[in-house]
Amino acid sequence: MKIRNLYIRIKEGLRTVKGRNALTFFVFLCIATLFWILMALNDVVQHDYKMPLRLVGFPENFTILSGEHPTVNVSVKDKGSALMKYSWGRQPVLTLSYENFSKIGNDRLVMTQAQLNAAVRQVFGSGSQIVSMRPDSLSFIYTTRPGTPVRVHVDADVHTSPQSVAFGRVRVSSDTVMLYSRSGNASKVKELMTAPVVLSGLTDTAEVDAVLQVPAGMRAIPSVVKVTIPVEPLVSKTRRVPIEAINIPDGKHIVTFPSMADVTYLLPKSLYNSDSSPIRVYVDLARMQPGDKKLMLQTAPLPPFCRGVGIVPEMVEYVLESE
Repeated sequence: MKIRNLYIRIKEGLRTVKGRNALTFFVFLCIATLFWILMALNDVVQHDYKMPLRLVGFPENFTILSGEHPTVNVSVKDKGSALMKYSWGRQPVLTLSYENFSKIGNDRLVMTQAQLNAAVRQVFGSGSQIVSMRPDSLSFIYTTRPGTPVRVHVDADVHTSPQSVAFGRVRVSSDTVMLYSRSGNASKVKELMTAPVVLSGLTDTAEVDAVLQVPAGMRAIPSVVKVTIPVEPLVSKTRRVPIEAINIPDGKHIVTFPSMADVTYLLPKSLYNSDSSPIRVYVDLARMQPGDKKLMLQTAPLPPFCRGVGIVPEMVEYVLESE
């Protein structure tokens, strides 16, 4: 009903002098905009593109060592209509086959500036002008040697917020990668380290992409691994435990008041219901001084994932009796 009323109001408004003038202005504005678009598409423009290389038709035993994701930066000049298809988010891709390269020696493939220029021109059309191109030629080092499996080690320096804890094993998307080299030295590498992963203030599980540090002249596949660092919130838990005593003099027996203490600590949320870690609260008579009426309570070391340990009460009265 509201749409119908709005339609009636617009229809009545267009019957007035002001309405007809507004409609005429709008029609001419649309016509002018259309002519402007057509003229703009006919103008010569220059755009910069970062073109990823897609290598096809290579023998199965070929492994390129000089880069996993090579790109060519190109500045192209052409009519706007010719470049329009790349103006809406579509990225031009340079596809090169094994036959496009010249083979030098046993481990190098090259493409000259003229060959690369011609390949780029095929992407944009014969009417385009290549203003600049970086690099202006291509040179790839390859190997036909099989890869060597190598373990991945994560170099991580992780700090959580005070209310969270890094709990659980750090997971890697691929704990073993294939390492390739020309000389066969890959077999001497036993482990690859990731670039340092430094995180702070974490409150939840984090995932980061870590680049592998590969020796010069070699290539790891994959060269980037996803590292997952499990982080959980800390929750408070209280347990009542009996008070023990150590270093009791021979022939003596101690009674504390109270005989039980409440231990409060923080632990990962997932362990709240399953936590069964042993907790010991004790008094050390070796620290007792003459005239002391109370003894300080102490706790034995708790698991490393527990934090913020507190004891209630902190001190207890006692009676030392002969057996």
